[in-house]
Amino acid sequence: MMLLYRLLSVCAFVLCATSMQARQLPELKPILDAQAGNAIIEIPAGTYLLNNMTYGAYQFNNLNNVTVKGNGSTIICNSQELALRFYNCTNITVQDLTIDYDPLCFTQGVIVAKDPANLWYEVEIDSGYAVDNVRHSRVQFYDPATRQLKRNSITTGEGHYSAFTKIGPRRFKLTKNAAWVAFEKVGDLVVLDVVSAKANPAAHAFQLEQCQYATVQDVTVYGSNSFSFFERDCKATHYNRCKVGRGPAKPGMPARLRSSNADGIHSSYASVGPLVENCEVKHTGDDCIIVCGRSLPVCRIDSATKSIYVLSREGAPILYAGDTLQHVLYAGVKGGMMKILSTATFTPTSADTHAINVRYPELLFKTSYTRGTRIYVDTLPTMDTGDIVYNYTHTGRGFVIRNNKVGYNRSRGILIKSSNGLVHNNEITGTAMNGLLVAPEIHWMGGGFANNVEICHNLFFECMFEKTNQGMPPGVLSVFYVNGLAQVPAAGAFSNINIHDNTIQKSPYPAIVYTSVNGIQTSSNVVIPYPCNSREHGKRFGVTFTAPVWQKNNTP
Repeated sequence: MMLLYRLLSVCAFVLCATSMQARQLPELKPILDAQAGNAIIEIPAGTYLLNNMTYGAYQFNNLNNVTVKGNGSTIICNSQELALRFYNCTNITVQDLTIDYDPLCFTQGVIVAKDPANLWYEVEIDSGYAVDNVRHSRVQFYDPATRQLKRNSITTGEGHYSAFTKIGPRRFKLTKNAAWVAFEKVGDLVVLDVVSAKANPAAHAFQLEQCQYATVQDVTVYGSNSFSFFERDCKATHYNRCKVGRGPAKPGMPARLRSSNADGIHSSYASVGPLVENCEVKHTGDDCIIVCGRSLPVCRIDSATKSIYVLSREGAPILYAGDTLQHVLYAGVKGGMMKILSTATFTPTSADTHAINVRYPELLFKTSYTRGTRIYVDTLPTMDTGDIVYNYTHTGRGFVIRNNKVGYNRSRGILIKSSNGLVHNNEITGTAMNGLLVAPEIHWMGGGFANNVEICHNLFFECMFEKTNQGMPPGVLSVFYVNGLAQVPAAGAFSNINIHDNTIQKSPYPAIVYTSVNGIQTSSNVVIPYPCNSREHGKRFGVTFTAPVWQKNNTP
């Protein structure tokens, strides 16, 4: 007993000393402040404290032709919020640095008790991991032997639970809202979110906004309260040799289970899509790499003024005068294009919101679609309420995703909602959902609908292992759409998709799925048969599970 007490005392001393050392790190802000206006900003090799608890994210605004050299330095954030933000910068380079957090953006532990009737379970938090500001907004289950996400399980959130209670110094009880199962058991590992003590902390870790021709090279992010790398309304960003992964654990702590709490590299509303190459994005709380825009449901049309009334969860969706607007019929086939002349906000009526709720009964966060935008266009095609529009100019067209290694995550390896792009020579391993999904995901009002995309020479390994969800998009490599009625539309949602020379191993059937494509080409794809647990993802849409390929409503 005395020996155990001494060992615990030593561990406590080591953790305390490590924490004190973190607090005594030199602060990064004065080093950066002193170089304002320089063409080259140097961070000397070392480990620094970014005191975002006090100052928030460090802001780089309106830079032109500036290089930030990290020199292998490590930046430790003391609040689970945004670390570095670059706004309205052109031709900048950020290179050779690592971002981490202390305290981390998640905590982890082990299931120590469980109700036989599947109504609750208890988690004891591992030594050294946070017990304060813990949330159950994203709860994931891990296999204790492999320390990877459990197979045939699910990620759960607040909606799965009726209560979340701290019942001991390091123990939490999660009470379910029903007797659902994630096939969790005593001894399984669990990860939960940890939030900042600050009110309304800024999301993500590394952010680019309205930047052009930025290069982000050899930058590593070991945690984030949401996305690790997030770009919004940018042009032609180049990510090279960047990494999102599990960071190192302090002495006395079990190895980390997760990296970011959500996506790894997330590109939204880009006018020219990113080049993402030679990157490693793994163990994320959501998708690894995503390129997307945003769809907007139409609630009213005024033909006299050539204006379209749309709803959004966002206060100011990106709709610039001169941009091209794509129309998609409610049935799911693309209509015509328009030029945006101007926009104005409006207050939606109950009839406006009701029209969308009726058309999209499975729309996520539907009660949040309370913001209205009136879009004036040059030509108004025939349309109806429930149709959607999206800003074709800002969907990340021209993206290239090549030579990356992604996976070991709870959702998709690569998610594409864009056009004129290439997905080439990536290794996609251990994704709970699709390895690669091309889909606007209208229940998220995602956009857009892909045209002219080539998917080739990618290797998929052990994907689609999550517990069956019959409403989830099927296929390891999948080009898939269902409309507001949860129906697979006729050819015309997508066009000119070329899928060739991809290899899929240790994954369930159907391995390759494509629907609603006008101009599909497939050749030389290899699916190696693999006897594994049955999965019936997409069954509600008529998917079959006995062959390597399932396709519906396509034209050559």
